[in-house]
Amino acid sequence: MKKVTIFLVLIVNIISCELIQNNENESNPDSYSNPGILYEETHNNCLSDEQVSDKNPSKIPSLMDNPIGFLEPREIDLADRCFPKPICDPLAVYRTINGSCNNLIFPIWGRSNSANIRIIEADYSDGKSQERRALSGNKLPNPRKIRTTLLTDVNRPTLKYNLLFMQFGQLVAHDTELIFSKTVGSDGNPIVCCNSDDSTPEILPPDCLQITIPKDEPGYSKNRCLSSQRATDTADLGCHIKPVRQQIGVTSFIDASLLYGSDDITARSLRTFSHGKLRRQIGPKGKSYLPNVKQATKECTVNNDATVCYAAGDVRVNQHPNIAVATISLLRAHNLLCDDFRKINPEWDDERLYQEARRLLIAMYQHVVYYEFVPGLVGKDYAKANKLQPLEKGYNMDYDKFLNPTTMSSFTGAAYRSLHSEIQGYMDLVNESRQVKSKIRLSDFFQRTDIVQRGDNFDSLTRGLLTQISQEQDQYYTSEVSEYLFRIPNKTVGSDLPSFDIARGRDFGLPSYNKFRKLCGLSEAKTFEDFTDQISKKNVDTLASLYEDPNDVDFYVGGILEKLKPGSSLGHTFQCISGEMFFRWKFGDRFFYEFGNQTGSFRPDQLSEIRKSTLSLLVCMTSDIQSIQRNAFDVISKHNPLVPCSSLPRLNLDYWKE
Repeated sequence: MKKVTIFLVLIVNIISCELIQNNENESNPDSYSNPGILYEETHNNCLSDEQVSDKNPSKIPSLMDNPIGFLEPREIDLADRCFPKPICDPLAVYRTINGSCNNLIFPIWGRSNSANIRIIEADYSDGKSQERRALSGNKLPNPRKIRTTLLTDVNRPTLKYNLLFMQFGQLVAHDTELIFSKTVGSDGNPIVCCNSDDSTPEILPPDCLQITIPKDEPGYSKNRCLSSQRATDTADLGCHIKPVRQQIGVTSFIDASLLYGSDDITARSLRTFSHGKLRRQIGPKGKSYLPNVKQATKECTVNNDATVCYAAGDVRVNQHPNIAVATISLLRAHNLLCDDFRKINPEWDDERLYQEARRLLIAMYQHVVYYEFVPGLVGKDYAKANKLQPLEKGYNMDYDKFLNPTTMSSFTGAAYRSLHSEIQGYMDLVNESRQVKSKIRLSDFFQRTDIVQRGDNFDSLTRGLLTQISQEQDQYYTSEVSEYLFRIPNKTVGSDLPSFDIARGRDFGLPSYNKFRKLCGLSEAKTFEDFTDQISKKNVDTLASLYEDPNDVDFYVGGILEKLKPGSSLGHTFQCISGEMFFRWKFGDRFFYEFGNQTGSFRPDQLSEIRKSTLSLLVCMTSDIQSIQRNAFDVISKHNPLVPCSSLPRLNLDYWKE
């Protein structure tokens, strides 16, 4: 009875608070200049969207020296009030395509085309949207200067993970975040960040990322521009909150939206509306591949519209061959599940087959994320202590309706970008004997995926992902992404991903590395020397030569320089932020596969089958490779040898028979 009373009081408070804030916003848009103070001083009976529980919902159990459970939003999630709230069906068994209505109280949470959330106040120089400046008021160091000084190209392969680990990480990234670029400035004119001759404008417009090539850089050319438009934000959507928040183009949930789409129009365009299946094209050996876009020359770096260029739920599917391979695997898995379900339930119509196959594939995918990927990212001990690992049996009953699962700006704008350092400059094509047949240069195939459908390249690239060792997660980046990113075939150079990563953090209004240290339980550095508890003395000295003050250091730069935590692929602060994000994606997702007592819950016998899912099984299901290591992310070794695909446990779909 006590919980019911508390709940009703909270709902009344939320509604009252929202009405008050909406009325104030109509009379004075600038009244939101400091949402935290607004809440603290004028509406102390009104709780923010993420503080409405009587049990402090965003807390995660702490783990020794790196507690992440105390993380709480420092701003009211006003962005929710910018979007019309849908009418939800509380009895729906399946997720919506756009992620809305996952949370029945806050139906916008996690929806596509909403806005990122923050767990720490934004830091913009004008309090609204202009990039952070140094404490002195000077401009922060040029991202390109930081990149060429600290984030250079050094070959440091990891001893543990293959390239599939990095590639799967990108799959999750594309599933949970998509940034759109601004196209029109506040003056109504197109934003021009690079001149027609590829030179950089003398003064970059404020809606451009502030990246320039220093004139004293070796090999400097005035005809090379690295800048690009800033991300679209709530102001571009007609939502006048202060500070701005960046738009999310896809659903925040781990729901395979990169395959199915994040809006109904895209989702419908990818369906056959026959037997539940997704559209495909037939390639070599009669195998299924993603369908082609209508105009390949607009989506890919090709000269002919008939050239292979894929259509999928996410527009970045053609970014490079390996992300296409991963998405094709999901397509094949969905259609295979449709075939199996149709055999055991011939009475199911197209819609039921589509929804059940989608529901099961998402569950299998989520299990792989939390059973295999997350422990490799944050560390097994850390994942276990913070409830990030799946249960061995039974239901998880810890769904938290007051936990916001929307993608966090600190995660997508910094912490998760650390995986960029694991990219290899070449992709191996490997035969069944695990011998490298050939290598292809990454920058030769940006926005060119036609190679995937040549001969047996799909399987060769798949084996390459399983066999090729990734780079260590550290401060070093292959020049294929730091000098040749998205290089056009007739050009000798391209763009610079690490510089973009630094600039994107500023674009997102991320506070300094020092602020995130404090948030994640470390001491706030008073001097550069204080950083040596997590960063090497050599790198600290370099930071001191680049930045004026310890409080100026960018979060991405400080985080990427941290020593890795034992058993983790991340340093202290990136582990902290990443742990928080994956916790929210799990416990804030009403349709998460392990949860019981939900309209979309699986039966216990079905859940037991889902727990058989492994990435190795998914790879074997969707390719013609004959053998694979059981731990698909780990390098092949005597402790992780190749085994026949036929030896892997399969899901018994008879438990879905009606």
